[in-house]
Amino acid sequence: MNFHKNIVEKSDKEILILNQNILNKSKNFKALSLESGHFLIEDIEKFRNGYKLIKESLGKYADTIFSSDNMICWNRNYSFLRDIFYKNLLYDKELDTSAKTTIWRTYILVYFAKICSNLSGDYLELGTYKGHTAQVLTKKIDFEKLEKNYLLYDLFEWKDGDAHSPLNGLMDKNLYSHVCKKFEKNKNVKIVKGPVPDTLHNTIPEKIAFAHIDMNHWVPEASSLEMILPKMSLGAVIVFDDYGWFCYHQQKIALDPIAEEYGQEILELPTGQGILIKC
Repeated sequence: MNFHKNIVEKSDKEILILNQNILNKSKNFKALSLESGHFLIEDIEKFRNGYKLIKESLGKYADTIFSSDNMICWNRNYSFLRDIFYKNLLYDKELDTSAKTTIWRTYILVYFAKICSNLSGDYLELGTYKGHTAQVLTKKIDFEKLEKNYLLYDLFEWKDGDAHSPLNGLMDKNLYSHVCKKFEKNKNVKIVKGPVPDTLHNTIPEKIAFAHIDMNHWVPEASSLEMILPKMSLGAVIVFDDYGWFCYHQQKIALDPIAEEYGQEILELPTGQGILIKC
């Protein structure tokens, strides 16, 4: 739609009607807020006291506050909180607090995954964990209709001496079977158990349209990036879950030179994610 051209061609009366329509819709555009969890807070009482002062300082804009996933902001529209799909995720009793806390990250992940659906290549997720983000994508993207495979990689365990984060879910000895069951009806979802990048050598697709990398450690992430970048279609996207987090700054140090070697650049987002769009 050429909005400027349409406005120029409209009569004064038509412009007034258009203006009134916008004003009428804006009356129902309510302020939204979300207050959920944060990570790595050493003194929770000081944090709560400080957060209370922030809200008090905002006055009427306190109704627009977003406090979750180590982000505090206000006076935003929060498009994802207005979308019934993401609202249902927030109220899903089966989802743990961490999955709800990272809802803005999920929204970004889905956005980029969807715009890659017309590109040549398959989808990858390196660091599947419980399968939450992968399950979200299967609800938003019909991989069977697109004739694309969605490959999910993970160790699905943690042992003493392992370098990756000892997340609670990794202590479940049945994690792998639980994830397999979660996707048993999705024939285009392939679950690959074992260490990355070793498992990539015999399973990596010839063409890649989208990848989500979330392994919480720079060694497998850097090795994987070197294998994935040459196979990415033009316009393909990689979402790095940990790239912008200071506690995982080794990822940034390791990944940036690899991206630069291929003439690419990773964009850091306020959510802590990194985005690489193959150009």
